[in-house]
Amino acid sequence: MSDLVTKLMDFGFTKTDSLVYINLLKNGRASGYKIAKEISLSRSSVYSSIDNLYNNGYIFLSDGDTKEYEAKSPDLIFSQIEKNTIENIGILKKELAKMMLPEEKEFVYNVSGYENVVQRARELIDQAKLEIYLNTDFHLSLFSKELSDAIERGVRVICFSFNRIEKPHPDIEVYSRFDIDEQSYPSHRFMLVVDMKLALIFSHREETKGLYTNNHLMVKMTAEHIHNDIYLTEYQREASRNPVRINTIHEQGNSMTIDEILKSKEENSC
Repeated sequence: MSDLVTKLMDFGFTKTDSLVYINLLKNGRASGYKIAKEISLSRSSVYSSIDNLYNNGYIFLSDGDTKEYEAKSPDLIFSQIEKNTIENIGILKKELAKMMLPEEKEFVYNVSGYENVVQRARELIDQAKLEIYLNTDFHLSLFSKELSDAIERGVRVICFSFNRIEKPHPDIEVYSRFDIDEQSYPSHRFMLVVDMKLALIFSHREETKGLYTNNHLMVKMTAEHIHNDIYLTEYQREASRNPVRINTIHEQGNSMTIDEILKSKEENSC
């Protein structure tokens, strides 16, 4: 009962409205006095709810010397709510869009928390219209629905990973540095570029932290990073060359570079 009340409240019913409507559904036609007695609430609050329900078209008023009320069927009510909701959403989208600035302001947001960044990634993939670039060691099945939907609507999806990862759709273009399946989990590296307009970069290690931005330079640099990983992989594969190292602070302290070195050593030892 309490769950039904809560769900009705999600659609604009007050708690008392919900109790009155449910009582009429269960017990049939009744007066305000009888309803108040049944649900143990004051007559004033019950009559106020009856007015709300009647004005919204959720209950009927029967003719007669004594005012009695009858619940409208749930099918009729929720068809009415659905119709009104769709109409209102259409109006709001149209009118609020007029208030937007002609160009979206540039932003760079810090993002943290695993669930937050994964949800943000899913939302960005859903927005894609042309191309998606990924550089990650995450299971792509985590974004299976979003990536598959993107491909079905004509979006090109390109993914790089150091080791092989499974692809949830046959048309995803996957490039891997090494010819072994990814075994290092939990995953920790993620870069995403959507339509060369938005980028999401995060690391999932001791903490999950990253950046979400539409800054043109940062988007371009992230896209170039992903492309260069693919170019370098193909070059090394064709030339049978080992990775070039220049002994910098970046190489010595960057976790992603260290991962690549370790994986290269593992590959060479096999």
